Amino acid sequence: MSPLLTAGFSDQNGRRPVIITCLFIFIGTSIGLACQTKFPILLVLRCLQGFASSSAVVISTASVNDLVTRAERGKYMLYTSLGVTLGPAIGPTLGGILTQYLGWRSVFWFLAICSSVVASIMLLFLPETSRAVVGNGSLHPQPWNRCALQIARPVEYEKEPSTRVIFNQRPGIRQTLTMLLDAHVALLVICSAANTFTSSAITNSLTTLLAANYKLIPLHIGLCYLPFTFGGLSSRWTAGTIADWLYRRQAHQIGEDIQPNRQSPEQLERMPLEKARLRLTIPFVYFCCVCIVGYGWVMNYNVHLAGPLILLFLYGNATTGVSSTIAILAVDLNASRPASTHAAMNLVSYLTSAGAVAAVVSLIYNTGVGWMGVIMAGVMIVTSPALWALYIWGKAWREKPSPKTCK
Repeated sequence: MSPLLTAGFSDQNGRRPVIITCLFIFIGTSIGLACQTKFPILLVLRCLQGFASSSAVVISTASVNDLVTRAERGKYMLYTSLGVTLGPAIGPTLGGILTQYLGWRSVFWFLAICSSVVASIMLLFLPETSRAVVGNGSLHPQPWNRCALQIARPVEYEKEPSTRVIFNQRPGIRQTLTMLLDAHVALLVICSAANTFTSSAITNSLTTLLAANYKLIPLHIGLCYLPFTFGGLSSRWTAGTIADWLYRRQAHQIGEDIQPNRQSPEQLERMPLEKARLRLTIPFVYFCCVCIVGYGWVMNYNVHLAGPLILLFLYGNATTGVSSTIAILAVDLNASRPASTHAAMNLVSYLTSAGAVAAVVSLIYNTGVGWMGVIMAGVMIVTSPALWALYIWGKAWREKPSPKTCK
């Protein structure tokens, strides 16, 4: 829920204050958790920790939209999404090692130390990127909103006030939620939620399945998450590179000249963004389905451990590609409010993820892991027509006049 509170604020008042505040909340709650002995307080602190981390994810993605043009956004958005993809995969490995040798409290001390290092780097080097504050980077942010490097070495640029985004109404929770009523965002949310639902089901059931089918200890179970991790990491060179190439190819087909770090409003209006992005997303969705079905039946028949691990690598690559390209298209279409767009989409995705985590183990016990894979693939196939609708009619819908929230 926290991005609903912070996303609109960051779109209008800046990314840097929000992300640094979230980091300090995360540091404080991690220290509190490491020292905690009472379970109710531990639950409260975990909620606050989740509040801080989820907001930071949304704001970091919005910062990429501020900095990078659409033609180059593919690989950079994938870099940002790797945190969401790799965190749940690497976490069990590191957590297993720390818990086994140093105890569970060491996990939270580790988080506090890492987040303190990141916060220090942010304070020293992270500039404000919100276009409502600094425009295209030529305008200065408020004195209190400058990093140490900007204070020590101020640089003057030719100011371009026309590049600053001006909102006609103050962004808030209501404005963020109303973004889900937009046809483009609604259809993207459906597919994003389905992808998050299936990936959460697969990754959260993996521990149970490995312990039951292969009798692995917690440390070895954590290591088995690494193929999924490396699959997600490799998507930068597959989905990211291909996404940027397809964008340039689509621009060439309509006679647009794409220059590095340059774009114009007129050029973006002429670009069929939906076709440029979904030409990659749709094949990746169906490849995810193949991987999920294969993974389910390989696990069902207790094939050698290498079998499910290979499929986890392929699935990690594909599901990261799907989530990233959907996110890219969402911010392409809502460039003035990227944080609010992601907050609205993540609200639905996280709710479906919670449902998947709650239901997947019971589903496996009642149907078997093989049919679980079939059901999960079916969820993605059933929702995939939403992407086809955007691919075919998306640009025509965009060209219809609609009220603007900013200029």
